[in-house]
Amino acid sequence: MTHSRTTKNHIGKNPRSVPTEKDWGDYKSDLDQKHAYDVFAGRTNQEMYPFFRRNPIERTDELRWMPEVPFRYYMLGFRDFIMAGDFDYLTASDAASCFVGLVLEKLEKQPGKIVPIMPELLATLEHVARNQAVFEAIESI
Repeated sequence: MTHSRTTKNHIGKNPRSVPTEKDWGDYKSDLDQKHAYDVFAGRTNQEMYPFFRRNPIERTDELRWMPEVPFRYYMLGFRDFIMAGDFDYLTASDAASCFVGLVLEKLEKQPGKIVPIMPELLATLEHVARNQAVFEAIESI
C-alpha cells in the first residue's frame, strides 16, 4: 500500500505525507500495532477527525503503540483535532486529558518518538493548560 496524499498541518508550512506501509514496519507481528494500522493506515489526519471525535480514549491507545513515523504524523493530527475544538458531547475533557497524558507518557518512556515534534505540540499543551473550562475539565483533577 503506498500513499501519495499529503496534508498541511496548521503549524508550519511543510506538508507531511500519510505514512506508508513501509513506515509502519512489521506491524503484523504485534496485535496492538496491527489494530492501530487497521484504524489509521492510509487515512489523512483530516480523515481521522471523526474517529477522534467518537472515541479519543481509544484513538490515544492506538497512537501509543504506533511506530515512530506514523506516531509523529497522527500525533500532529491529534493536536490539530484538539485545537479545532470540535468535540462530541462529553468528549472534550477526555480528548484534552488523553492528549496531555500521552505527551507526558512518551516524554518519560520513549522520548525519541516525541521529542522531534515537541516544538509543534507545545502551543497546544499550553492552550489545554490555560483553557480547562473550554475542555469542561474539573480543574482540581
